[in-house]
Amino acid sequence: MKPILRLASFLPFAVALAPAAVAGPVSLLPADAAVRLADRKPGLFEHLEASGQTPDGCLMRTVKAADPIWHGGESSVETVAPVAAGDLLVLTLATRGVSRTGKPAFLVKIQGGDYVGVIRESVPAGDGWQWHRYTGVAKKDYETGTMRMHVYPAYGCQAVEFRGLRLENWGAADKSALPPLPSSAPAFGEDALVPPDAPPPPKPVELAPLAAAERARPRYLMLKLDDVGARNYRQYDRVLRFLEEKDIVAGFGVVVQSLETAGPDYVDWLRRNARENGGRVEFWNHGWDHYMKGNEVCEFKGTGLAHQRENLARSQDLFREKTGLTLRALGTAGNARDADTPTALSERPDITVWIYGDEKNTGGKLVLRRTFNLEYAVGKIDFNKFAGPYKSRRLDGYAIIQGHPNLWNDESFEQFKKVVGQLLADGWIFTTPHEYATKYAQPR
Repeated sequence: MKPILRLASFLPFAVALAPAAVAGPVSLLPADAAVRLADRKPGLFEHLEASGQTPDGCLMRTVKAADPIWHGGESSVETVAPVAAGDLLVLTLATRGVSRTGKPAFLVKIQGGDYVGVIRESVPAGDGWQWHRYTGVAKKDYETGTMRMHVYPAYGCQAVEFRGLRLENWGAADKSALPPLPSSAPAFGEDALVPPDAPPPPKPVELAPLAAAERARPRYLMLKLDDVGARNYRQYDRVLRFLEEKDIVAGFGVVVQSLETAGPDYVDWLRRNARENGGRVEFWNHGWDHYMKGNEVCEFKGTGLAHQRENLARSQDLFREKTGLTLRALGTAGNARDADTPTALSERPDITVWIYGDEKNTGGKLVLRRTFNLEYAVGKIDFNKFAGPYKSRRLDGYAIIQGHPNLWNDESFEQFKKVVGQLLADGWIFTTPHEYATKYAQPR
């Protein structure tokens, strides 16, 4: 069966080559926009002719099974009327879609040839028709043809149709002056969408239950969850609720510079959730500023001993000043380090644990080595990809696994919960870095 992803639609309209600042809308797409889109990427887009009340449009296909990233290149069309700085641009369309690999969606961007964007949206496409509207204000003037609409298919094997597409310039109008979207689904094609043919999904990895004696053997698991800051800390709340539900604990790495201008809510959140105050979290030092420039120079790599000393002192002191608590472990940005890091750490008796540190030159700290991975890529979790490597490590004495909750989408969070469920079933004892060092680790 041939895979089908429909990009439909352009209601016929007259092109007005009038000044942009007008009382009514000026259409910015040519009447043959669907044809132009299809012609640019014929392997990905196919034009659909209009029939009856159904406007013409395109068919998009994405058949590559891939990780959730935009791929396949874009198809685009130039605008046919000028745009002036301050003009309100309005994108309107109706969508539906189906997918074998996730939630169907596609990306639409309106931008100038200088890459200055006015509208950039990931457009959802559910089982039934839904209307969408997106707006943006031009920051500069654009002549006819110097602004473009780009359409990117999303990943995986999916079919997405959109119709009734309009890109209009409403000039100096306010968004409140726009007419309401239709309240009912558009009377477009009723044929069911069929996702493209896809390779069969991989068989789920099944882990046989451990024997009772194996589960009872003391083994310690630490969740190393990175990158807490003033701007994103609320993204960790669902993890906190899950820790409470499962009666387990975790370690959260704090980028401490975020406390310099932090409001009272953030400080209260840190205090309230800290293990020292009866919470579920050991907060640990994730550096002062989390500086990374590729893999060559990072906060604790290639910056010099004086810089590393200063950043350790600033972060330890500020966290204690703001929260009344002491950070007992260090996990560096990108887990990067150099020969200066053990020296800088050796001068900090308040830090007892070095997460993913140098096992040969420990700086006098307990070094927790990297074990198996929680994420298969930064911010992405898949139980199958976790379970394969984990299968041979289920009886390790300890493990510390890294994640980035601020980057998890809903699917990755669900996969995180599944991973934790497996770890609990296998009998792991959840702990935190400093707790492990003081209660469970063998003497060095």
